[in-house]
Amino acid sequence: MCVLRTRRTNQREYPVSSKRLRIRLVSTIILILCINLTWDSAAQTKSLTKKETYRGINIAAVPLPPANAYAVSLLANGPAIAKIKQAIDHIYKYSAFSAHHINTLKKNGKVTLVYNASFPQSKLASVVIAAFFPDFFERKKGGQKDFLVVVGRFGVKWPIDKLAAIIVHELVGHGLQHLRGRTGKDRKIDKECEALIYEEKAYQDFNTRRDTRDMQQFRKSMRTKWCADFQRYLTTRGLNSDKVWNHGKPNVRYLLNYFNEYITHLRNTGISGNAVAAAKETRERNFAITVAKAETSGSIHKLFWIGRRYLRGIGAPKNPEKGAKWLMRAAKGGHAQAQHTLGVLFFDGYGVGRDLVEAYKWLTLSSKAGYLKSTKLRQKIKVHLTQAQIEKAEKLAATWKKITG
Repeated sequence: MCVLRTRRTNQREYPVSSKRLRIRLVSTIILILCINLTWDSAAQTKSLTKKETYRGINIAAVPLPPANAYAVSLLANGPAIAKIKQAIDHIYKYSAFSAHHINTLKKNGKVTLVYNASFPQSKLASVVIAAFFPDFFERKKGGQKDFLVVVGRFGVKWPIDKLAAIIVHELVGHGLQHLRGRTGKDRKIDKECEALIYEEKAYQDFNTRRDTRDMQQFRKSMRTKWCADFQRYLTTRGLNSDKVWNHGKPNVRYLLNYFNEYITHLRNTGISGNAVAAAKETRERNFAITVAKAETSGSIHKLFWIGRRYLRGIGAPKNPEKGAKWLMRAAKGGHAQAQHTLGVLFFDGYGVGRDLVEAYKWLTLSSKAGYLKSTKLRQKIKVHLTQAQIEKAEKLAATWKKITG
């Protein structure tokens, strides 16, 4: 689960403001509603550095990538860890409610916060703040669980109270779901609703201003989108949802009691389990049908759709290499969005070998086709290429011919 501001593996959606972007999908590579992100556990675990324990929480960092790897400046590991520790202190100082639940997680497993400046892996695709990874280290001894939250290059720069609230969302919200064995059983909309309620409690405890555009949109999104089904349940119970939500400033302990009743209702009626299973079956069936149609028709739109599904792991096992191959077919057929995505993949070296010339070429073609995001993105990556590389890419784009079928 993740926060794509995901926030969301629980790859999740947040309202947008001019200064604090909750979620922006600059590319179409990954839709992060923060559920089902994967990470190369073996490689990342071996490379963890600056390990320490703070307030019973394991804190570590991944070695920084090259300074010019991203279009944004990266916070060094030392200052980043210091800021994460400040966020932890903020939680323990101002939110006894959240601190109590973190202590519960510590008693039942290993709680870890990792700063990874390379997270998210796709450098230009999206603004991901943080993500929760259940059983990341796959420790099975004594029934202990792992509760890991990765803080990315964007999230670590947030104000302390916002960063602390995000940690509460991921660690407390999704961590308790994992502890209670609900991660794979509940619908993502319900998991996100609950985690947002815990985040709301953190903002209340931190006395975060409620009259800002960010916070107003945060609460609107929580009630009208992620908690919409929960609100409908309250209505069927004959309850006034505005009163239950205390007209925008809910008593979270009181609200969570109703939410637990709601989850029990979903389980007893089979709504939750059936929805999860049905959604998975439908995705897999639709994916297989579309693959067959794409093979026979050569539709660049279907080829693009399949490529994205492989990149996201939706309807099929996540496979960046396969995704890149399908996107290549769509891009060669003139699909501007596929060309854009392929340009990002080549820049990142994700699913394909890193090739700045190819990245610039595909973004140039996409830009010429009228895809405005490619025009902006091409300017961003231009600083990473030599003049000779730019000229080569432009020549390749000028002589490129569309291939159909």
